[in-house]
Amino acid sequence: MAKDGFKRFYSSATRSKPVHSIYRFHFHTGNLLQAAKKFILPWSLAIVLFFFFSPVLSLQQHIQIHREQFDTQYIKGKNLFYEILRREAQNMQLVDKEREMLLKAQKKIPGLYEHLMNFYYFHKKPKQKKGVNFQSHLLNFSRNMAEEFIQSITEFPPNRKSPPLESVLHSTGYFSRKMFPIYREYRRPIGKQVRTQWPIEQLKIKEVHSLSKGKGIKLAIIDTGVDPTLREIRSKIVKWKNFLDGSKPIFDKGKFPFDWSGHGTSIASVVFQVAPEIELAIVKVYDSETMRTVPPSRWSTYLFAAGMIWAVENGADIINLSATFQIDTKAIREAAKYCWEKNVVVISPIANVSKNEGDKTLYLPAAYPWTIAVGGVEKNNGKLRISKFSPEAVYLDVVAPASGIYGEMPSYLDTRKRPQHIYGNSFAVPFVAGTASLMLSAMDDQVLFKLKEKSGRLVETVRRMLRRTSSNTVLGYDRPNPASGYGFIDIRKAVERAKNFRLDNEEKHIL
Repeated sequence: MAKDGFKRFYSSATRSKPVHSIYRFHFHTGNLLQAAKKFILPWSLAIVLFFFFSPVLSLQQHIQIHREQFDTQYIKGKNLFYEILRREAQNMQLVDKEREMLLKAQKKIPGLYEHLMNFYYFHKKPKQKKGVNFQSHLLNFSRNMAEEFIQSITEFPPNRKSPPLESVLHSTGYFSRKMFPIYREYRRPIGKQVRTQWPIEQLKIKEVHSLSKGKGIKLAIIDTGVDPTLREIRSKIVKWKNFLDGSKPIFDKGKFPFDWSGHGTSIASVVFQVAPEIELAIVKVYDSETMRTVPPSRWSTYLFAAGMIWAVENGADIINLSATFQIDTKAIREAAKYCWEKNVVVISPIANVSKNEGDKTLYLPAAYPWTIAVGGVEKNNGKLRISKFSPEAVYLDVVAPASGIYGEMPSYLDTRKRPQHIYGNSFAVPFVAGTASLMLSAMDDQVLFKLKEKSGRLVETVRRMLRRTSSNTVLGYDRPNPASGYGFIDIRKAVERAKNFRLDNEEKHIL
């Protein structure tokens, strides 16, 4: 083809007159342009594409080689994991059925290694040294994971209904639902009760949307998943990770994190009312139907820690973490600090308990200095007051609506009314998380960039703005206190403060 093209070019250029000099050749520029289109341009384009795509092809080959090495190490790590379980099972005090399960774990508990490693890796990620490949850590991870699994069985409190091994498996989310739901509704809107509930008017949310709607901000909801049939929510989901799905490789997002309890869906439906243009990252780490049947274990904390770290690594600006632990664990503590260092705002509630317990109990991760702690408010006879289930805490930052509110429920759950009346400090968190999203979206881009240059600076700026714009007067207090913190959030004031914030005016107050 190339030779034929050259013949046509040569013959057309010399057909009318002999070419004795370069000057005569210029009279045939029309033929030159025609030949260029047929011959020169295609070959030039081919050369450009070759050099452009050759690095990509090399990268793909490199990824393939890297994946083969990873798969080899993964199999070695898997074999080591089950080898340790078999060895330790012989010396453990277990009933015969559970010992048999451990001895033949690869067959009796299928996918156990894949399920645990799916989140065990992420909760360890901040500790990995830079420049060290994951493959070099994999055998150590597998060994440590097996030893911790055996240790957790011996530490688990005895339960007649659930033997130690089964209890540990429950706490890891191993028995969580993994089936695909049967939809009864598609692309349904969020219910009117959610869109018109009392906090919408009390907080003047619709008015605030003239200032900000949360555009450009990514919010991670670490919870029980979400119902994708809600069209407003589905359109905002940009990423997800299902840590309870061990059927996919570690770095894969897994099957869609369907919500089988309604907690995560309720959170998402509420936060959308505050910040309707945010981007959502859905992270599933909990299944209330199966995991709440046993006390939390180290594996429960590993799941939440993995979710926090994954959210940071995948570009989250804010994390809605509507969960509490009463035991200080290294995994949650280090994950919360890691988020703070990366300037990712983590908002978490204090627990739902009687006020009689006072402010002595630590509710984590809300009690950590790296997170923003939220309490609950209810409305009774037109007056705001601290919710009956919201305890006092000296580390409390602000309070938000937590009672008498509505949240959406999954459409594929038969026994649930939609929307449903919900209450609890967990549902105060999305109001604050949504407010923080509006604040960051309204903030000047250069200011936001500068605040992210120093570890924790952005988080402390958001905390300070929320505190300074909240009101204790509406709750009957005249100063910050353990019951209400710095007061009931004022979304409009917080967003206006963020919008007008300049480093040269207030920089000295940060950190």
